[in-house]
Amino acid sequence: MRMRVTLVSSIFLALLISAVPLCAENNQAVENSLKSKEQAGWQAWKDKDPKAFSDMVPDDVVNIADGMIERSKQQMLKDLSSGTCSVNSFSLSDFSFLWVDKDAVMLTYTATQDATCGGKKQPDKVIASSLWVKKGGKWMSPFHQETTASGM
Repeated sequence: MRMRVTLVSSIFLALLISAVPLCAENNQAVENSLKSKEQAGWQAWKDKDPKAFSDMVPDDVVNIADGMIERSKQQMLKDLSSGTCSVNSFSLSDFSFLWVDKDAVMLTYTATQDATCGGKKQPDKVIASSLWVKKGGKWMSPFHQETTASGM
């Protein structure tokens, strides 16, 4: 009996250990995809392309940036389409992923930008975070926030 328990325990442990690389590979693929989606969101902001944003955010999105808050997809798309922002360039780096569960990831990164919105120069560098949630088989971002990076 003791030998059977040991054998079953050993098999279970081996299966568990062999599944870890599969999860890591799957997480890496999702992380690469979310990184690309985040990059596409910034490009859509630069290009003033509401269609690209529309595909990435739910109706009840919350966006906090530049001391302002947008509380809906409709408001976000309206602000994007208004043309008040002029984005000359941007770059994203230092990506980090915090898996909240299998269908929720908090993505953080540093963004540098050369942009003006409503005549106001935007901070050269921000620390950004976006929550990505998988619903109905599709990854969407219901929350994005930026904090001016001072002293970095």
